[in-house]
Amino acid sequence: MADPADYYREIYMRGLGGETPAVPVSIAELERRAVAAPESRAANYVGAGAGSEDTIRANAEAFRRHRIVPRMLRDVAARDLTTTVLGTAMPAPLLLAPIGVQKVVDEEGELATARAAAAVGAAMIVSTASHFSLEEIAAAGGEGAPRWFQLYWATDRELVASFVARAERAGYGAVVVTVDTFVPGWKPRDLQQAWLPFLNGMGLGNYFADPVFRAGLEKAPEEDVGAATGHFLG
Repeated sequence: MADPADYYREIYMRGLGGETPAVPVSIAELERRAVAAPESRAANYVGAGAGSEDTIRANAEAFRRHRIVPRMLRDVAARDLTTTVLGTAMPAPLLLAPIGVQKVVDEEGELATARAAAAVGAAMIVSTASHFSLEEIAAAGGEGAPRWFQLYWATDRELVASFVARAERAGYGAVVVTVDTFVPGWKPRDLQQAWLPFLNGMGLGNYFADPVFRAGLEKAPEEDVGAATGHFLG
């Protein structure tokens, strides 16, 4: 991974010519611009929480309580952030969380994220609710970084087995199981806009590409996306 010191030196050197960073260096400002960029429906879908969104705020506050402990008078000429998590070697203790339906903010969705992760060697956890199939995402990422597959446990055990088998064949090193989503959350911001991307066939790439899911359809998703979406929701 690139040395951050090289990046901030580059910023200061460009400043000699009057150039300031096009991308915000403040995380808060970067988040503000990211939320303002897409249409409000997409921004709310990505950033909204269930109920009063107390859990989002509590998680952010809990994260802020963590501190990096400085250790002075150490040799830092050769720094090494590499680590191993569940047998997966990583260049740093950082993973990309399994965020689904990324097409709502970018046409290339998870494919673009996979390429970016591969470029810096960051591990990516691919969501079951990705717009593109896990195979397409694996191909986009290539061998540049480790990848795991996040599995929403379905009532159809054959479908679950199919997802896991496909992930193994596509080179995913681990399965991250989500078991707390029994029913969709009550998300006021989404409900107020009466918008759910799945109804538009978004975020269903893994289902539409799965042989078990397709076997339960009268017509292929390519022929009748509405019926295929209804089968998913039903």
